[in-house]
Amino acid sequence: MTEETLRFRNIVPNNRIFHKCRVNDSGELCIRKQIATMRTFIFKSLLLSSLLFAGLSANAQGPFPMFNNRTHSVEAQPFADLSQRIWDLMAAKDADALKEIFHSNAMFVHMGGYWDCAQELATIGGGFIHYKHAEVYGVDVKQINADNWAVYSTIKLDAALGGGDNIVTTPFFVTQTFTREDGKWWLTAMVFTTRTSGPGIEPGQNMNH
Repeated sequence: MTEETLRFRNIVPNNRIFHKCRVNDSGELCIRKQIATMRTFIFKSLLLSSLLFAGLSANAQGPFPMFNNRTHSVEAQPFADLSQRIWDLMAAKDADALKEIFHSNAMFVHMGGYWDCAQELATIGGGFIHYKHAEVYGVDVKQINADNWAVYSTIKLDAALGGGDNIVTTPFFVTQTFTREDGKWWLTAMVFTTRTSGPGIEPGQNMNH
């Protein structure tokens, strides 16, 4: 083996992606093999990256899943109705009526954090956040088990913040869970998740809280 071959092999002695020079390879032949192997590796890497990028782009540009059911089974309809009643009571700022629906241990997850039941009722009753109108585009209702159901809604919410008249419009996915306790159904969690596509959003429109 020539001194040139040894010197080149010492550069990448154990790297699996490179071709391993044979003892009888000349320095020039060894280098050509290394370059050919490197080109193949780079080509495969670029091809894999392109395929991954294409897949991600397709997912990003594809239709965003929406909760869009408007008809429900006999078992599910009461929960869709209860969800709508909550929106109506929120719009009316009727904290007393909501107290009969919200479980005392319920949690409410908003964009800026989460509140317990007492904080949510105080916020609604005091008008600190006035849920003026929820445009509901569709609802899916799923049974978790005999005592737990979930309602998933696609909405656009008009809300006045801080007790003022400044209306902020935000598109959301909303998850509500209902649990039966002592024969009565209670809302146990309500989660707001912002969305960036779907009904109620114009192309290029920036909608933020």
